[in-house]
Amino acid sequence: MIRINLLPFRAARTKENVRRQVTIFMLLVLLIVVGMGGYSMSVSAKVAEYKQKVNDTQAELNKFKKKAKEVDAINKKNQVLQKKIDIIEELQVVRKAPVKVLGALTELVIPDRMWIQSYGEAGNSVTLKGSALDEITVADFTRKLEMSEYFSSASLKFLKKGGAQKNVTMKSFEIVCTRAKLTPKPSNATGMKVK
Repeated sequence: MIRINLLPFRAARTKENVRRQVTIFMLLVLLIVVGMGGYSMSVSAKVAEYKQKVNDTQAELNKFKKKAKEVDAINKKNQVLQKKIDIIEELQVVRKAPVKVLGALTELVIPDRMWIQSYGEAGNSVTLKGSALDEITVADFTRKLEMSEYFSSASLKFLKKGGAQKNVTMKSFEIVCTRAKLTPKPSNATGMKVK
């Protein structure tokens, strides 16, 4: 009978298996390293992209901050100009106030029944002295003063018998009232007067 020695064949097969396993292991390690390298490069690219976006956004933010500062400066200038405009309008009102007050006073006087003889003003307090035919005329005049937009809180200081003119006994009176503060007409956003 023929005898075959399989020992060298088994040793060669074992050697071949070990070599194959080492090769597979080395390929797996190489594949993992390549995969990790690729993933690392992908993450690095994304990080670089996000950093660029952050830098671009920061540049835009700086540009908008600069514009915001310019807008704030313009708003401050507008506020200063608006204050100046308000002062000018108030000065216009104050300048025209005496004419308007005297014009209103002439409309409030009851014609042919009373006469104003003196007009005195100290601050907002107005003193009117005059004469009237009767007490009712003075009371009506006082009520008209209180309802007027130019005067308020009118009070009669005294009412006494005065001199006679053309056989008619006159009543002398003194009324103290407060001159109402006149305000300018409000402006709209375009700076034009609202009627």
